[in-house]
Parts: sequence; C-alpha cells; structure tokens
Amino acid sequence: MGFLLTIPIYVLVTLLFAIYIPELFPTEVRMRASGICNTFGRGATILTPFIVVALFRSYHVGGVLAFMIALLIVQIFVVLIFGVEPKKRRLEEIESEGSVTPQAAKA
Repeated sequence: MGFLLTIPIYVLVTLLFAIYIPELFPTEVRMRASGICNTFGRGATILTPFIVVALFRSYHVGGVLAFMIALLIVQIFVVLIFGVEPKKRRLEEIESEGSVTPQAAKA
C-alpha cells in the first residue's frame, strides 16, 4: 500500500518541480525562483516523516493515508485556483497581456 501511495506523490512532485514551476517565473529569475520553490519542497520533505510518525501512533495507517490524501487535494485546488496555464507561450507574453484574455487580444 505504501508503494502505491508513493508513486502518485513522486509523479506529482516531479511534474510540478520539473515542468510546471519553472514556467511560472520570468526568464531573468527562473532559476533562482525554482531553487526557492525546491527549498520549500525539501523543507516539507524534512517535516513530513515527523508528522507521519505522530499520525501513525495516534491514528494508525488510516490517519496517515487521510493526511496524504488531504495534502494532495490541497495541492490540486491551489494549482486549479492560482495556477497559470502558459499554453506554449513565453511568460513575458502572459505578463504583458495582464487580464486580457487570448480571444480579446486577437480581436
């Protein structure tokens, strides 16, 4: 069960850190901003085992699974609400449009 839970977590982390995160920042600061995001991710990786052990002692496997599932759901909603869809455009193009939709920009 742990292996099956670990697979989607690692896939999510790989996709976010390797593909999605770099697309959020302008070219001038992309590497630095990605590094800061990776630092926060590693910090969460350091804290998670302590939380898992505490949950396992109190709530057993069900508590740990509920915690991991809740974290994944929070991540999904954060990306859905605050995420940027680059659609194969440079970030500078997206920033210059501001709140203009692609349909309005073509008109």
